[in-house]
Amino acid sequence: MVNRVADIQNHQMLGSTIFISASIPDPHRWEGSFDPFGITDAVVAIARAVLRNGGKLVTATHPTIAPLLLYVAAEQLKENDKRVVVYQSATFKSILPVATKRYEDDGIGTIIWTDRIENEPANPALAPKSLEHMRHQMLTESRPVAAVFIGGMSGISDEYNLFHTLQPDAPVYVFGCPGGGSKKVS
Repeated sequence: MVNRVADIQNHQMLGSTIFISASIPDPHRWEGSFDPFGITDAVVAIARAVLRNGGKLVTATHPTIAPLLLYVAAEQLKENDKRVVVYQSATFKSILPVATKRYEDDGIGTIIWTDRIENEPANPALAPKSLEHMRHQMLTESRPVAAVFIGGMSGISDEYNLFHTLQPDAPVYVFGCPGGGSKKVS
């Protein structure tokens, strides 16, 4: 992990967008091993490195990751320096975590809402079309120059595969060590 973070820290990003796909798996839904503290440390280190070097973060922030990115953005950015862009499906508007809403409320980020598809319910397991639509819009509109994958569950492989399809030559950093879905991505 240290070498990957150092790679990012040593690059001036000056407006370049980095996609971060991460979550701490739900132990009731994930059968594999994972280290929540390792995932947390990796997310914080990457976010700090990107923001400190002038980059932007784009994410479909998971409720377990939103507070971490919010914390890092608050310590690194001045008010109205909106370099964190969060994509969310309108499917989940009724259950949007308070931490995610704070990106806009605190002036350090922007939330971009994507369309709900076929009236899917506000349950990620039952909203595959809305999630697919959100991921595709996020990665095509934001045009990230690199991607980072940490922890996660099954959605991490979907985002990894989509990113590779859209940006086949872009650098990808997979943090498999803390476990979760990223351990299975290759």
